[in-house]
Amino acid sequence: MEAVGEQGQLDLDRKRPIREVENGYTYFHDGDVTFAKITPCFENGKGALMRGLTNGAGFGTTELTVIRSKPELLYPEFLDWLLRTVEFRGQGEASMYGAGGQKRVPDDFVRDFRAAFPPAHEQVVIAAFLDRETTKIDALIAEQEKLITLLKEKRQALISHAVTKGLDLNAPMKDSGIEWLGQVPAHWEIAQIKRLSVVKRGASPRPIDDPKYFDDEGKYAWVRISDVSSSNGVLAETTQRLSDLGSSLSVKLAPGSLFVSIAGTVGKPCITGIDACIHDGFVYFPTLKLDPKFLYRIFEAGRCYAGLGKFGTQLNLNTDTIGSISIAVPPKDEMREVLSQLDSLTGTLDSLVGQAECASGLLRERRAALISAAVTGKFDVRQMVGDVAA
Repeated sequence: MEAVGEQGQLDLDRKRPIREVENGYTYFHDGDVTFAKITPCFENGKGALMRGLTNGAGFGTTELTVIRSKPELLYPEFLDWLLRTVEFRGQGEASMYGAGGQKRVPDDFVRDFRAAFPPAHEQVVIAAFLDRETTKIDALIAEQEKLITLLKEKRQALISHAVTKGLDLNAPMKDSGIEWLGQVPAHWEIAQIKRLSVVKRGASPRPIDDPKYFDDEGKYAWVRISDVSSSNGVLAETTQRLSDLGSSLSVKLAPGSLFVSIAGTVGKPCITGIDACIHDGFVYFPTLKLDPKFLYRIFEAGRCYAGLGKFGTQLNLNTDTIGSISIAVPPKDEMREVLSQLDSLTGTLDSLVGQAECASGLLRERRAALISAAVTGKFDVRQMVGDVAA
């Protein structure tokens, strides 16, 4: 029998014996429309119209809401589109109950949700129209997402090449003896990071939720991983600031200091643009003997983490593992040239990525608006019956 994956995410390729899911699971069959009622799945539009189930039925997680329409009144494909509208999703999100990250859409909201339904034959036309038009938009979105992926891959490769091979294609090379570095310019020095700086860990006042440690007018910004993730690599602001007491119990960094996350989104580097304090989910380099921007670029490329886990989530990083990473260090003048070229080239690629992301966002907005307009009757698709049938 088909089943559904964890956290309400649909996985119709997953199968389990009926005896394992007879109790404590949600039942559905062909023609039912389901959606995941738990955050963040609901906000992300997780849901599906059930078609082609083995034996016509299935079981899934209790985090699913199942809606079974009366076929003579409500066409399942139309209902599926209705549940994808911004009106349904927005009102559903506003009605969620629970605390933290486990809020749920209440069943009463679904039962009481009011909508205007056209005659059955118009529902068929609207659903077919949306199938066709959203398929076109989805194809365009996929092209933009592919372009974004390729541009980001090119960016990573460009950085990685510059910080390991330099800019001179004719420079004599030597074997570094380090797997991730490979061949490096013969005049570059190979050194472990701990030989270039002491590697230390941040600190946190405890308990961290005590209001006495925070002050909106405090001198030092309090850095969370979300602040780093939302930055472009240079920390310009944070959502919180520390009081004098709070900052005295943390680690203070002056503008221009490099630090790296070792918890949450692991391995992400950042350079402070303001006075800031970092907690013990970060490491920093108080005695760094080279331009922090060069080491930032090395961490940004990610290849230096080879063998330590998957970059971003599964790395096992601490002061020792960071300190033991070997890098190739060019002379200062050459380092400045490498960094200057990288700023120019990555700036161009970042601009292209931004344009593609903007185009993708506009297409998604267009898709959402089209669904809402068609389902709520904001424009008449009956004239398109012939086109849809064709």
